[in-house]
Amino acid sequence: MYGKRKISFIIIVFTLFITVIASISIFFLIEEAQKTATIKLIVAPSSADISLNGETYDNLKSHRIKPGTYELVVSKSGYFESWKKSFSINDGETKEFYLELQPLPDTNWYKDHPDDAYPIDVIIDHTLAEKSDSLLKNYPLIKELPIEVEYYKNNSIYIHYLITYMVNDDNTPTILINDYTGGHHDSAIERIRAKGFNPEDYKIEYQDKTSEIAPAFSP
Repeated sequence: MYGKRKISFIIIVFTLFITVIASISIFFLIEEAQKTATIKLIVAPSSADISLNGETYDNLKSHRIKPGTYELVVSKSGYFESWKKSFSINDGETKEFYLELQPLPDTNWYKDHPDDAYPIDVIIDHTLAEKSDSLLKNYPLIKELPIEVEYYKNNSIYIHYLITYMVNDDNTPTILINDYTGGHHDSAIERIRAKGFNPEDYKIEYQDKTSEIAPAFSP
């Protein structure tokens, strides 16, 4: 009798153990299944073939995918060089791909198929916005520019300089000190420092503009 009770108890405990393990497994499977990430695909030409780990995806859309590692392949057979990129994406993360395929030599796909080229404008706008954001983030001084300094005496300008900038091909700025009354390089540098920026963090070019504007008064 005691032996039967012991066996029944063991069976009950084992059943409860299996039930708990199964419940935990189901919970983690459901939780894993609910994890999603998002990719956005904007590709020119619009008729390009797009695959993600071998599975076809539509262009000009956002797609929900599972977190993980992927290979993205974009192609247009016979007209463009194929493009490939491997990437990883985490739960809740969004990745955007803006890509313009380059035509093969002696092909005029975009010219001959203007309707297929319309994503190019979107891609260009996105690229310019990205460059602008990067420029402002890495070189915050340019948010303060232009800075124009003018001082008058007897109704005539005797100090006049303008601090502006230009963007180089590598998306870095050159700060331009345009000095219209001469001798104010150090003053302009101190003006930058007074704004809370270190002039040594920037490429600075001094431009003597005295021949362009002749001041009526020189102290």
